[in-house]
Amino acid sequence: MNLIGHLETFLGQISAGSVGDETTPDGVQVAWFAPDAPFTGVTTMATVGLSRHHLTMSGERGLHQELLMHLPVDDQPHNAAGLLFQVAGRLIDRGHGLHRGEVLGPHGRLFDRGEMTALYAAVPIYLADEFSVYETAAGAVVLTWLVPITDDEATYIHAHGWRAFEDALVAEDPDLTDLLRPSLAAANA
Repeated sequence: MNLIGHLETFLGQISAGSVGDETTPDGVQVAWFAPDAPFTGVTTMATVGLSRHHLTMSGERGLHQELLMHLPVDDQPHNAAGLLFQVAGRLIDRGHGLHRGEVLGPHGRLFDRGEMTALYAAVPIYLADEFSVYETAAGAVVLTWLVPITDDEATYIHAHGWRAFEDALVAEDPDLTDLLRPSLAAANA
Protein backbone atom coordinates (compact mmCIF):
# COMPACT_ATOMS: atom_id res chain seq x y z
CA MET A 1 0.00 0.00 0.00
CA ASN A 2 1.29 3.50 -0.84
CA LEU A 3 0.93 6.65 1.27
CA ILE A 4 -2.34 7.64 -0.45
CA GLY A 5 -3.78 4.22 0.28
CA HIS A 6 -2.70 4.51 3.91
CA LEU A 7 -4.35 7.93 4.25
CA GLU A 8 -7.56 6.79 2.54
CA THR A 9 -7.78 3.71 4.78
CA PHE A 10 -8.14 5.95 7.82
CA LEU A 11 -9.55 9.22 6.41
CA GLY A 12 -11.87 8.08 3.62
CA GLN A 13 -11.48 8.62 -0.10
CA ILE A 14 -9.81 11.75 -1.44
CA SER A 15 -12.58 14.06 -2.61
CA ALA A 16 -10.50 17.00 -3.91
CA GLY A 17 -7.00 18.37 -4.03
CA SER A 18 -4.84 21.37 -4.79
CA VAL A 19 -1.41 21.75 -6.31
CA GLY A 20 -1.27 25.33 -5.02
CA ASP A 21 0.35 28.15 -6.95
CA GLU A 22 3.81 29.50 -7.75
CA THR A 23 4.55 29.92 -4.01
CA THR A 24 3.75 26.28 -3.20
CA PRO A 25 6.69 24.10 -2.16
CA ASP A 26 7.93 21.87 -4.98
CA GLY A 27 6.06 18.57 -5.15
CA VAL A 28 3.69 19.32 -2.26
CA GLN A 29 -0.07 19.05 -2.73
CA VAL A 30 -3.02 19.24 -0.35
CA ALA A 31 -5.74 16.60 -0.42
CA TRP A 32 -9.25 16.87 1.03
CA PHE A 33 -10.73 13.62 2.28
CA ALA A 34 -14.34 12.48 2.40
CA PRO A 35 -16.71 14.50 4.56
CA ASP A 36 -17.85 12.84 7.79
CA ALA A 37 -14.73 10.67 7.85
CA PRO A 38 -13.08 9.66 10.04
CA PHE A 39 -16.00 10.96 12.15
CA THR A 40 -19.24 12.87 11.71
CA GLY A 41 -19.08 16.61 11.08
CA VAL A 42 -15.40 16.61 10.19
CA THR A 43 -13.28 16.37 7.09
CA THR A 44 -9.51 16.12 6.96
CA MET A 45 -7.01 17.94 4.78
CA ALA A 46 -3.46 16.64 4.47
CA THR A 47 -0.27 17.44 2.66
CA VAL A 48 0.91 14.88 0.15
CA GLY A 49 4.50 15.15 -1.06
CA LEU A 50 6.09 16.91 1.90
CA SER A 51 7.49 13.51 2.88
CA ARG A 52 9.67 13.55 -0.25
CA HIS A 53 11.71 16.28 1.44
CA HIS A 54 14.25 15.03 3.97
CA LEU A 55 13.89 17.00 7.19
CA THR A 56 16.21 16.70 10.16
CA MET A 57 15.33 16.32 13.81
CA SER A 58 17.44 16.42 16.94
CA GLY A 59 20.73 14.57 16.71
CA GLU A 60 20.80 14.80 12.89
CA ARG A 61 18.22 12.03 12.70
CA GLY A 62 16.18 12.25 9.51
CA LEU A 63 12.45 12.71 9.31
CA HIS A 64 9.85 12.46 6.58
CA GLN A 65 6.60 14.14 7.55
CA GLU A 66 3.12 14.92 6.27
CA LEU A 67 0.74 17.37 7.95
CA LEU A 68 -2.99 17.13 8.51
CA MET A 69 -5.82 19.21 9.90
CA HIS A 70 -9.30 18.10 10.95
CA LEU A 71 -11.84 20.76 10.01
CA PRO A 72 -15.60 21.13 10.30
CA VAL A 73 -17.46 19.89 7.21
CA ASP A 74 -19.70 22.95 7.24
CA ASP A 75 -18.19 26.37 6.67
CA GLN A 76 -14.57 25.31 6.21
CA PRO A 77 -12.09 28.16 6.28
CA HIS A 78 -11.22 29.24 2.74
CA ASN A 79 -7.51 29.53 3.56
CA ALA A 80 -6.95 26.12 5.20
CA ALA A 81 -5.10 24.62 2.20
CA GLY A 82 -2.96 27.75 1.95
CA LEU A 83 -2.09 27.41 5.62
CA LEU A 84 -0.94 23.82 5.09
CA PHE A 85 1.14 24.90 2.08
CA GLN A 86 2.65 27.72 4.13
CA VAL A 87 3.65 25.42 7.01
CA ALA A 88 5.07 22.83 4.58
CA GLY A 89 7.14 25.56 2.90
CA ARG A 90 8.41 26.78 6.26
CA LEU A 91 9.51 23.27 7.24
CA ILE A 92 11.32 22.79 3.93
CA ASP A 93 12.99 26.20 4.20
CA ARG A 94 14.24 25.61 7.74
CA GLY A 95 15.23 22.03 6.91
CA HIS A 96 13.73 20.31 9.93
CA GLY A 97 10.37 18.89 10.85
CA LEU A 98 7.93 19.55 13.63
CA HIS A 99 8.43 18.01 17.03
CA ARG A 100 5.47 16.82 19.06
CA GLY A 101 4.32 19.76 21.16
CA GLU A 102 5.93 22.41 18.96
CA VAL A 103 3.93 25.61 18.54
CA LEU A 104 3.95 27.64 15.33
CA GLY A 105 2.88 31.19 16.15
CA PRO A 106 0.95 33.05 17.32
CA HIS A 107 0.83 35.01 14.07
CA GLY A 108 -2.56 36.71 14.27
CA ARG A 109 -5.90 35.08 13.49
CA LEU A 110 -5.47 32.00 11.33
CA PHE A 111 -9.00 32.00 9.95
CA ASP A 112 -11.65 34.61 9.22
CA ARG A 113 -13.60 33.54 12.29
CA GLY A 114 -12.68 32.39 15.77
CA GLU A 115 -9.69 33.22 17.91
CA MET A 116 -7.18 30.62 16.73
CA THR A 117 -3.76 32.23 16.23
CA ALA A 118 -1.24 29.39 16.37
CA LEU A 119 -0.80 25.73 15.44
CA TYR A 120 0.14 22.94 17.82
CA ALA A 121 1.94 19.84 16.46
CA ALA A 122 0.23 16.76 17.87
CA VAL A 123 0.01 13.03 17.46
CA PRO A 124 -3.27 12.33 15.60
CA ILE A 125 -5.03 10.99 18.71
CA TYR A 126 -8.50 10.88 17.14
CA LEU A 127 -7.29 8.08 14.86
CA ALA A 128 -6.00 4.55 15.43
CA ASP A 129 -2.40 4.30 16.66
CA GLU A 130 -1.24 2.64 13.43
CA PHE A 131 -2.23 5.75 11.45
CA SER A 132 0.46 8.07 12.85
CA VAL A 133 3.47 6.45 11.17
CA TYR A 134 3.53 5.07 7.63
CA GLU A 135 6.51 2.83 6.86
CA THR A 136 8.14 3.05 3.43
CA ALA A 137 11.27 1.49 1.95
CA ALA A 138 12.97 4.89 2.40
CA GLY A 139 11.94 5.13 6.06
CA ALA A 140 9.02 6.17 8.20
CA VAL A 141 6.65 9.02 7.34
CA VAL A 142 5.36 10.71 10.49
CA LEU A 143 1.82 12.07 10.18
CA THR A 144 1.49 15.19 12.31
CA TRP A 145 -1.81 16.78 13.29
CA LEU A 146 -1.82 20.59 13.30
CA VAL A 147 -4.29 21.70 15.97
CA PRO A 148 -5.38 25.35 15.83
CA ILE A 149 -4.92 26.97 19.26
CA THR A 150 -5.45 30.38 20.86
CA ASP A 151 -2.93 32.96 22.12
CA ASP A 152 -3.62 31.89 25.71
CA GLU A 153 -3.01 28.23 24.88
CA ALA A 154 0.26 29.04 23.07
CA THR A 155 1.38 31.06 26.11
CA TYR A 156 0.41 28.18 28.41
CA ILE A 157 2.45 25.69 26.35
CA HIS A 158 5.50 27.97 26.38
CA ALA A 159 5.19 28.40 30.17
CA HIS A 160 4.25 24.86 31.22
CA GLY A 161 5.27 22.58 28.34
CA TRP A 162 3.39 20.38 25.95
CA ARG A 163 2.80 17.57 28.45
CA ALA A 164 0.89 19.94 30.77
CA PHE A 165 -1.12 21.17 27.77
CA GLU A 166 -1.99 17.63 26.71
CA ASP A 167 -2.96 16.80 30.32
CA ALA A 168 -5.30 19.82 30.24
CA LEU A 169 -6.74 18.58 26.94
CA VAL A 170 -7.49 15.20 28.50
CA ALA A 171 -9.04 16.83 31.60
CA GLU A 172 -11.21 19.31 29.68
CA ASP A 173 -11.87 17.22 26.54
CA PRO A 174 -12.62 20.08 24.09
CA ASP A 175 -13.64 19.51 20.49
CA LEU A 176 -10.33 20.28 18.79
CA THR A 177 -12.02 20.46 15.40
CA ASP A 178 -14.18 23.39 16.55
CA LEU A 179 -12.53 26.55 15.23
CA LEU A 180 -14.77 28.66 17.48
CA ARG A 181 -13.99 26.86 20.73
CA PRO A 182 -12.82 28.93 23.68
CA SER A 183 -9.34 28.56 25.18
CA LEU A 184 -8.85 25.79 27.69
CA ALA A 185 -9.75 26.86 31.22
CA ALA A 186 -6.24 25.86 32.33
CA ALA A 187 -4.76 28.38 29.89
CA ASN A 188 -6.97 31.13 31.29
CA ALA A 189 -6.14 30.46 34.96
